[in-house]
Amino acid sequence: MAEEANRPLLNKGSGPPSRSSSPTDKRQSSDSSPAPPFELSSESTPLLLNRGEDLAAYGGVAPRRPSVTSDDFLSTNDPKKPRCRLRWPIFCILLSLITITTILIFAFVAPAVVKEYAVDAVVFNPTNISLESATADGIQARIQGDLVLDADRIKNAPVRNLGRFVTWIGGEVETGQSEVEVYLPEYGNVLVGTASLPSIKVNIQNGHINHVDVLADLVTGDIPGIRAVAVDWLEGRLDRLRVQGKATVPLKSGILSLGKQTITDSITFHEGDFPALPKVNVTKFNVHDTDTPGHDGAMEVDASVAAFIDSPVGLRIPPLGFEVLVPNCSPGDPYISVAGVTTKGFPIYPGQPTSVDVFGTVQGLSDDLTKACPGEEKSPLDFLVKSYMEGLQTTVYVRGADVPSLETPEWVVDILKTVTVPLAFTGHALDNLVKNFTMKDVQFDMPNPLAEPDTPESQPRVSALVQVLIGLPKQLNLLHLDVPRVRANSDIYYHGKKLGVLNLQEWQPANSTLLENIDGAPALLVNFSMKHAPLQVTDGDVLTDILQALLFEGQPVRLTVVARVDAEVSTGLGTYAVRRIPAEGAINVNPPYGDSLDRLSPRVESIALGPTTESSLVMKAKINMTNPSPYSASVPFIDFLLVYNKTKVAHVTARDLVIVPGVNSGIHADLQWNPLELDGSAGIAAGQEMLSQYVSGYNTSVIIRSHEGTFPALPELGQALSRLELEVPIPRVPFPGNPSDEDGKPKFIQDTTLHLWSSTAEFTLASPFPNTTIEITSVEANAFYQKHEKVGSINYYIPFSVPPGLSTTPQLPVELNLHGIGYDALKKALGGTLKLDAVAKVGVLIRRYRTTITYYGQGITARVKI
Repeated sequence: MAEEANRPLLNKGSGPPSRSSSPTDKRQSSDSSPAPPFELSSESTPLLLNRGEDLAAYGGVAPRRPSVTSDDFLSTNDPKKPRCRLRWPIFCILLSLITITTILIFAFVAPAVVKEYAVDAVVFNPTNISLESATADGIQARIQGDLVLDADRIKNAPVRNLGRFVTWIGGEVETGQSEVEVYLPEYGNVLVGTASLPSIKVNIQNGHINHVDVLADLVTGDIPGIRAVAVDWLEGRLDRLRVQGKATVPLKSGILSLGKQTITDSITFHEGDFPALPKVNVTKFNVHDTDTPGHDGAMEVDASVAAFIDSPVGLRIPPLGFEVLVPNCSPGDPYISVAGVTTKGFPIYPGQPTSVDVFGTVQGLSDDLTKACPGEEKSPLDFLVKSYMEGLQTTVYVRGADVPSLETPEWVVDILKTVTVPLAFTGHALDNLVKNFTMKDVQFDMPNPLAEPDTPESQPRVSALVQVLIGLPKQLNLLHLDVPRVRANSDIYYHGKKLGVLNLQEWQPANSTLLENIDGAPALLVNFSMKHAPLQVTDGDVLTDILQALLFEGQPVRLTVVARVDAEVSTGLGTYAVRRIPAEGAINVNPPYGDSLDRLSPRVESIALGPTTESSLVMKAKINMTNPSPYSASVPFIDFLLVYNKTKVAHVTARDLVIVPGVNSGIHADLQWNPLELDGSAGIAAGQEMLSQYVSGYNTSVIIRSHEGTFPALPELGQALSRLELEVPIPRVPFPGNPSDEDGKPKFIQDTTLHLWSSTAEFTLASPFPNTTIEITSVEANAFYQKHEKVGSINYYIPFSVPPGLSTTPQLPVELNLHGIGYDALKKALGGTLKLDAVAKVGVLIRRYRTTITYYGQGITARVKI
């Protein structure tokens, strides 16, 4: 009706227009003779005269042309005569005038006013809009609502009054079947679609409520044009959209045809009017191997998603097919297809969440998905998994695809195939993915001393049997998983401070076992051997703190491992690598010997003399010890400083050292004795004191300290560890013969014989060097009875040799104290033994090395002979 003003309500034609009926006409229609036609006179013809002629012929009496006289006038106005015969013609004349005026108003004046009235006064309140079904070329929609004309909405009084009058006269208007075409002027005037509307009859009187229920067929138009609009909307470029509708509607009121009215109108939608992409909530997600024949090497996904779709209408969506795609290496690269997805038909209700059941099949993973991107170490699959596992927003893309269902029209599939929708969802941070992380049979390999700095060979290496318990989502319970190989790059922390990096660059064989119920969920136990993984120490102070706690405080250490694991995952789809899986665990390191160094139990199996100089010598020792820890170590070269009384006296060096848990025998170590070079005269004095204490059988301890040369390839590490001082007892040197006295102390002097008659003494000595003869250059000794009573003294300056094993010295002259208690004790012990103490200053020459030591002997058993 909005365009009703464009045409007159009565048709314009060449023939005479129709006239309205009058009471006179009705009476004439009952007569058997036909009524003369009604013709309008010209403006020069008196209407009353012509009308009077018609009236004079009524009843079949021949008319007589009277003259106008005063008699006639008087007779006409005679009150005694009845006047009804004159009123009826006047009423008919007035009715005819009103009819003609109404026709003129409808034909020439009313259309523009009525159009304005209809446009502004009409109110349509939809009560229900739904898409009933999809057809082969469109959809069938039902539109229900209330249509009413409200004159109070018109502000212009003349328009309001005339509109109410005209619509009151018309009463009802009926539209014929019509088509509405919808265009997009800003997109090349593309045709969106055509709606076929059935005939509608409405009451157009003011305030009358019409209940409208229309079932319309909507036919799609230019699909590529629709796709262009959809792409702009999805990519955020659609800030406004103007939609123009055009309809040609045939109208009639009663039996009166009002012709065809062409109605055009447009609506502009702005950015805030467009619905947003729905947020998807995955309510169910299960993955399992397929058992469908012909789908070997495939994986199936059953999922349910819920989304609030901001749709103003209710509709029924037929089964649909989609292709799931993921981003490629670069934004400009085509997306990579990973799965085919189908949905069952589902309804959408306005204002209510929509639930959709999704079924997907992953036939395999393409090379484009799993191969590394150009210039990168990661593949598109790696980026996708990393984003999901870090709990970041992840975007996949969904594009329409063929669906094997006869319920889905082809035009729906054609539109969906041309539109790619981004689907963003937030991943789940897998902070608790690794439930347990343990390392057994740990072995440390020190770096090669000849390695170039900053190379893998110059780093300490760690080998261990690693067990990782990986928690899996419940949705993967029915999926067969295996991890044949792994590798990792781990950061190691102690008290929140980074110790270093444990880099396992090479793939390590692994085996895995699926456990069904670990804390109510499935888990995968992965075992692999980590072999010779370089440990790059980045903070020597942290390592010092760790060794301080382990070695000196006897406290266990808890290390945190933050790893990025590359795993080869084998499923029904094949074997592919998933990189940089976050994993975090803890390693508890117990003190290697508990709270006491005595548990090491070092013992010297043998000792041999190496090269000597006048101020230095090398002693090659073979040692056995007990390693109470579960850790192993392999050391190609290590060098420590030997410190006594805060003075450096020697280097202790070991090569190709292998330490395993338990008893370790045959450990070779070199003592490079050189106190003069290390600390000058102070070093010489400290060295002599240390040797004196040692050969006298005292429990002598020394400090072992690292330095820059401890690990030649890692000078920074050795320097960092130099503030640690490990105090260890000097291992006892084995002596031939009777190795020790009652206190377990080794005895350098095995036996003493004192000859009273000749005032001489001879000693049985035990040399620890199996292949070297020691030379005694001088002896200045005093013997005591009961610690204080001097028995005698020896001052002998003639060198004599001490060969390997047990040997007897020459008879050394003794100057006896004949006036002391000691002498009386000697006489009483004649033919027996006597316990004596001795202090002797002895000059020693070991090949070229010369030194002087002081021997303190206590409780020496002396046989007294005549």
